[in-house]
Amino acid sequence: MMKVVAVSFFVALMLTGCAAPQYIPLSDTAEKKIGQVSARAVVIQDEIIARADPSRVSVALGGGLLPALIDASITKGRQDRLQSAMESFYATIEDYDFRGDYFPQVTRQLQDGFPFKVTRVTATPRPLSLKEQQQVIAELAADEAYLALFTDYYMSTDLRSVNVSTMAQLWLKGTGGAHDLPVYKNRMTYQSTAQGTGGEQSLKLWASDNGKRFYEALREGMRENLAMLALDIKRTTPPAKPEKFTAKYNFGEGASANHQSIQGTLVERRGERYVIRDAAGHLYSLLP
Repeated sequence: MMKVVAVSFFVALMLTGCAAPQYIPLSDTAEKKIGQVSARAVVIQDEIIARADPSRVSVALGGGLLPALIDASITKGRQDRLQSAMESFYATIEDYDFRGDYFPQVTRQLQDGFPFKVTRVTATPRPLSLKEQQQVIAELAADEAYLALFTDYYMSTDLRSVNVSTMAQLWLKGTGGAHDLPVYKNRMTYQSTAQGTGGEQSLKLWASDNGKRFYEALREGMRENLAMLALDIKRTTPPAKPEKFTAKYNFGEGASANHQSIQGTLVERRGERYVIRDAAGHLYSLLP
């Protein structure tokens, strides 16, 4: 399979603008207009990647061209080292098709567990251009909404954790212009149990038993993100005093002692996992 190194949700950012809010809850007014939903689930990647932490020399030096070039060089070196470490792991998972697992799963969960009736799910590696999306929205029925999902999956920089992340946008007829915002937007992120001590030792654990625990983590991430999406769209009444909650989060290699968790409010507990909303409104499925 061809390796694709993509920046998370660059498609979503192109469609809505970098300055747009990252969380837009569904309003009562918008909800009342929706009778049915057509969805497009996009997975651009061909296989999992490991993302290097970006260098921040330019931040420390106050910006400028030379520090930016230093950052680019350092980050590229980190990425190259990670990809090199991943080579033997790729040999183990060469035949795995994330889309082959995800596309049937997203169709089942949207049709069986989404708050609105989902009449059609298009699963594809190809995102729509802004012009194409505008055309799709313009052709919606009066009571129809368009749900766009962009999913990617990646290893933490220490290679201990598998992450699955989904950006969701919901559009109504009459919106979709270059300066319009969706009626709903959010990001859902799943992180697996961390494996091993990092680096090649962790990769060996992920690759053991023909990649069984790696595949299980990805599949759990698919299910969790779609469940969080449905939960967020349902908009159940929050408690008068939301419970503050902190859960471990693996930010990867080099994370400081103060950068080891996600803090927010508890949305739901499901088995051993907790759904947390951070200060920006994003949802996480994490272990305590």
